[in-house]
Amino acid sequence: MKTERDPATGDARSDHDLVYAARDGDTVAFDALFYRYRDGIFRLGLAITKDPSSAEEIVLDTFARAHRALARLEPDDSLRPWLYRVAVNLSYNRRPRKNVVLSSLDEAADVAMANEDGSPSHVAEKAELRRLVLGAVEELGPKHRLVVVLHYLNGLNLTEIAEVVDCPVGTVKSRLHYALRRLRTHLAAHPELGIEPPRSLLATGFRAPKPITAPLPLEDK
Repeated sequence: MKTERDPATGDARSDHDLVYAARDGDTVAFDALFYRYRDGIFRLGLAITKDPSSAEEIVLDTFARAHRALARLEPDDSLRPWLYRVAVNLSYNRRPRKNVVLSSLDEAADVAMANEDGSPSHVAEKAELRRLVLGAVEELGPKHRLVVVLHYLNGLNLTEIAEVVDCPVGTVKSRLHYALRRLRTHLAAHPELGIEPPRSLLATGFRAPKPITAPLPLEDK
């Protein structure tokens, strides 16, 4: 039976409950999963492709595949890494568009600042900090940038990341350690940032430029 919840405002149900509700035909439940993971998958797609339009398409393609796979999804432990693994594969398989100006991560931060509250000086300071952090992330190689995005921006734990990138947990730890060491080196001239890259600055820096409003390309069962 369908609920009357507005999925865009958040849904307190667990992934497990939403998946099983969606299997029973509750489209609002599936929409709630979409809104729950949309921004994270966009950030991931943008970090890999550097193309906001491609990142939006990756979000839609990921959830189209999720809808087709509803009957075999395992929501208790592996739904989140499954979604991100699909998004990673789609991102790396996407061919670069011709004549497209690629977006850097610090440019994404500039867009995110448009809706920030606070005094102009405070907003400007936070924007500069974001640019410094995201510029350092931009200098990382693809494998190391990916684990930073998954862990610091999207909150995946090491076991989940290992499932996403299909490698041992020890390899994930090694990549994350190397990435953080490189980030510390880049940010050493800015002690106001602290030793670790601030999660809040990273997360807001990767906010989607605009809400994805295109309908999900779902197939009828």
